[in-house]
Amino acid sequence: MDFAREAKYGDTADIIRSQQRFVATMQGWTDAQFDEVAFEAQLTGDRMPLMVSFYWILKLKARFLSGKYAEALAAADNAKPLLWASAAQIQLLDYFYYTALTLAALYEKASADEQERWRALVTAHWEQLREWAEIYPPTFADKHALVSAEIARLEGRDLDAMRLYDQAIQSAHENGFVQNEGLAHEVAARFYATQGFETIAQAYLRNARYCYLRWGADGKVRQLDEFYPHLRAEQSPTPPTSTIGAPVEHLDLTTVIKVSQAVSGEIVLEKLIDTLMRTALEHAGAQRGLLIVPHGGAQRLEAEATTSGDTITVRFRQASVSAAELPDSVLHYVVRTQETVILDDASAQNAFSADEYIRQNRVRSVLCLPLIKQATLIGVLNLENNLTPRVFTPARSAVLKLIASQAAISLENAYLYTDLKQENSP
Repeated sequence: MDFAREAKYGDTADIIRSQQRFVATMQGWTDAQFDEVAFEAQLTGDRMPLMVSFYWILKLKARFLSGKYAEALAAADNAKPLLWASAAQIQLLDYFYYTALTLAALYEKASADEQERWRALVTAHWEQLREWAEIYPPTFADKHALVSAEIARLEGRDLDAMRLYDQAIQSAHENGFVQNEGLAHEVAARFYATQGFETIAQAYLRNARYCYLRWGADGKVRQLDEFYPHLRAEQSPTPPTSTIGAPVEHLDLTTVIKVSQAVSGEIVLEKLIDTLMRTALEHAGAQRGLLIVPHGGAQRLEAEATTSGDTITVRFRQASVSAAELPDSVLHYVVRTQETVILDDASAQNAFSADEYIRQNRVRSVLCLPLIKQATLIGVLNLENNLTPRVFTPARSAVLKLIASQAAISLENAYLYTDLKQENSP
């Protein structure tokens, strides 16, 4: 910015200023020195068309993300005559993507004439996104999927909409677009809320909030907290016996993000369980892991993961829990108290030394972790290593507790999603 101003290159300085304004909006900053009306008044025909186009596209994006759809549409209308100047620029993607989403958000409250005109526009933008997605899916597929989901919603194709929302989330997650992952979660949450599936909607909102937080959009996070106060309450510090008891800030940030993304990015139940078990064993240093879930007033063994060399194998069991499978006394304690149990050396004298499984299998390291969401037990993750004591170090335990926190939300979401699909299947 300093260099552009010193060189008296006003158009470049205004491009940078537009980008700064977008960042400030997302981060929740206010700039008393920026006069939006005065700035827009000087975007006249003698200015660089590319700069003017970029400004209106950024405003379209910022207003949509802020929920100000009418203002977003006005910005899109201002950008449209200048799109020729943005040919071959990636900003074109934002124009087609956010304009289509804006029209879809306003559609149901529009007049019949507007709906007819807007429907043609949404279709045209969808076609452009489809063409780009076919050419290079990593960059474009999640945007195409989310617009496709919104079209399915407007057409009353609810099951298609559900599938496409999750496709958009998964594609954005896999390709590193955390902001688009958050947006897809947020748009999906609105859909589920209008369908009366409040629990599912809340799960999507929590995921949206976390994505925006990872993106650094603190202003967007505060807006969600204002609209949905319970989201902020859920993020408040938890007591030592809850699922998050370790200082996550002491962990390597890359590990934290990788772990959270791995678990939060799945909604299909079997894929989620497979990801959860593999992630848990990978970061725990465990030889074997079991996932136990409440079922019919008892506990059911849902899945088992084992390691062999560098290979992790996950089997879906769905069987009654047997004392021959795990330390039964440890499991009962965790289910009853919802507290984590860590045995640094199970072969040494401890409160569970008399457990038959521990004695017969000569277990060394044990970690039994409750998966809790809002004081409700969603499941239990039992990990063990029979070769080495003190495997579950504080750093590893912290990662696992992070996994447990996200897994509880994701598992409940996946079970609800599975039930919903079964209810809606022919």
